[in-house]
Amino acid sequence: MAVTEQKTPRIIPEIFFNRTSESGSEEAVLHKKDGKWISVSWKEYEGRVRDLARAISDWVQPGDVVCIMGENRMEWCVTDLAVLSLGGVVAPIYPSNPPKDVAYILNDCEAKLLFVSSQHQLDKLVELKKEEKVPKLERVVVFEDVPKTADWVSTLGEVYPRNPTAVDPIPERMAAIRPEDLATLIYTSGTTGEPKGVMLSHRNIVSNVLGARAVFDNVDLSVRRMLSFLPLSHSLERTVGYYAAVAFGFTVAFAESIPKLIDNLSEVRPTMLISVPRIYEKIHAKVMGGAKSGVKGALVHWALGVGSRHAKLLDQGKSIPFFLGLQHSLASKLVFSKLHEKFGGRLKYAISGGAALAKEIGEFLTAIGLTVFEGYGLTETSPILCANIPGAARIGTVGKPWPGVEIKIAPEPGRERDGEILAKGPNIMMGYYKKPEITAETIDSDGWLHTGDIGYIDNDGFLHITDRKKDLIKTAGGKYVAPQPIESKLKLSPLIDQAIVIGEKRKYCVGLIAPNFESLEEILGSLPEDRAKLNDDPRVRALFQPIVDEVNKDLGRWEQLKKFHVLPHELSQETGELTPTLKVKRRVVDDKYKELIDAMYPKE
Repeated sequence: MAVTEQKTPRIIPEIFFNRTSESGSEEAVLHKKDGKWISVSWKEYEGRVRDLARAISDWVQPGDVVCIMGENRMEWCVTDLAVLSLGGVVAPIYPSNPPKDVAYILNDCEAKLLFVSSQHQLDKLVELKKEEKVPKLERVVVFEDVPKTADWVSTLGEVYPRNPTAVDPIPERMAAIRPEDLATLIYTSGTTGEPKGVMLSHRNIVSNVLGARAVFDNVDLSVRRMLSFLPLSHSLERTVGYYAAVAFGFTVAFAESIPKLIDNLSEVRPTMLISVPRIYEKIHAKVMGGAKSGVKGALVHWALGVGSRHAKLLDQGKSIPFFLGLQHSLASKLVFSKLHEKFGGRLKYAISGGAALAKEIGEFLTAIGLTVFEGYGLTETSPILCANIPGAARIGTVGKPWPGVEIKIAPEPGRERDGEILAKGPNIMMGYYKKPEITAETIDSDGWLHTGDIGYIDNDGFLHITDRKKDLIKTAGGKYVAPQPIESKLKLSPLIDQAIVIGEKRKYCVGLIAPNFESLEEILGSLPEDRAKLNDDPRVRALFQPIVDEVNKDLGRWEQLKKFHVLPHELSQETGELTPTLKVKRRVVDDKYKELIDAMYPKE
């Protein structure tokens, strides 16, 4: 993955223009249209950015906040680069956000201009405009062609012809941008409350990208291709799957949707995948669900054992014994090659971030032949704080500090080893927009950002995350319980899709379990039409109780799940239970299922 020597960028647009000047005719983007993948070169990509900047230069002045709301697509990136090149500030909005959240962000950042992807997204604005809930918003531009319904709506096709002969404004505007200038406002998805606008400067993000160049420069990839499916509104995809991909000269293909992810993987044939643990968990569940018993099950378990031993020796820099090498070749031919075909056949590196990856899932991915690089960070840190990298990787950890980043552990009263993780570096946010008090609570007077995560650094310098400070459960008996490790253990079962541990201020812990309905139906033969009856079905209880009992064996008495309830459906974004990056909104779950939870705590 070696990158040709380039001028060191100071600001985000320079990352892009450095790349276009070097790789002009090479493939930059793949996007699907009318069932076919369309290739766009770096030169054409640059032309679209300059054309849009020329068209909107009188709408966007230095420091103006512009919002983008849409699914991952080339127009999203073109708009982002055009606005940044003009000295504007980009505030992305998740396309899954409901109108009330859209209004909150638009009003908080006082955006006058908003770009949206489709009629579906435009409809949210029509509703908000009709009810006069976004008074500052003056203009909406839609990427797709839609009927003209209001004078404040334009399509991208209508905007592009504006000022076609005007002088290119980018050189003069970019020259005036300073590294310390605000580049973006990223509103946190809010697992615990009202979204906060994280202010990130050009320097914040560029420092993270330069760190990537420092640590991944010598990774060998003859083909550089990624599939983009995590929301561009999220800092992981924005920095790593977009800006860093540009710096490395990756071709980025935009996935059609999460449901079509497997199809798109086989079509695009990426060499690197950036994902949150939830996707890797689903891959693991799919494989293990098909390997429950019989000859096929025995073969898969044998192959995974061989793959695990093979990977551990390679990781330790040891030679592979002849017989193990033969076994691994056979396992690859009979099992792993079929998995890799589903990924397109060229996938080599799996990057995981956004939440903790269970050690068992990391070991599984390594066993099937993928090199796993798990990282850790926050929106507030642009986002990378630590990562496993070539030559310094350890499954079960989130790696060592990123170049330029300092990490330390704050002592926690009453805790022997784990404390809050603190961070300092050029990637630390400027603060929360219009929230100086909360900023002061998060970044102390010495410049250390308090992450809210709990962990420790081992003797070799690798950071271990044990849980989210805000997620720690304190039982009625005063005992602390870290829910995420317990939930991760439960989700290793092919029968469990999601698990949530409950126990705050309660006498004991209980669990909510969302089944893998495909696997459950395969075992039961059929599912009841009313899935609310699943929890009381003796056959279902008999399937899940041993799983819970097995996890409980390795837990302290106060951590064990005394009871559990089988939910009738998966948790989802649409029902408001998951964030756009598929993390559980615990407060929402607590409120929504209060009656079910209370029923597991009989009144005395």
